[in-house]
Amino acid sequence: MQDRFGLLVRCDPKQWKWREKIPADGSSVEIDWTCRLKPGTVELGTPIFLLGTGGSGFIATGESASDIRMTDGEADNSWVPGHKHRAGPTMRMLLKLQRNQVSENVLRSSPYAYLIKRQSTFTWLTEEESFALENLLE
Repeated sequence: MQDRFGLLVRCDPKQWKWREKIPADGSSVEIDWTCRLKPGTVELGTPIFLLGTGGSGFIATGESASDIRMTDGEADNSWVPGHKHRAGPTMRMLLKLQRNQVSENVLRSSPYAYLIKRQSTFTWLTEEESFALENLLE
């Protein structure tokens, strides 16, 4: 499983109120994230790199904190109008995240710029890619 070391998670900051959900004080938070991966495919503690779409850059880093499971939905509904339907019952994985805002330009000027073009919500990263992102985001 050399090619399944970390996960690049894409987030559209125009659809989800991430500033309200991920504290700016450096503390971590656990967030149920909508997921189409299969239960049992993500080990606990898998490194997570949350990259915003549309050039918004990295938003947070963290790790997986649960297996993928069916959830009832979000009571607080952190979705913007027009995307509130995403708060309903679905498969989710708990992510433990800490805000880590870094410009997309940091990634663009690295040998790993190709990761920007990965558009899936969850994209597996190799061990090399994961450690490289960790170093870029320090």
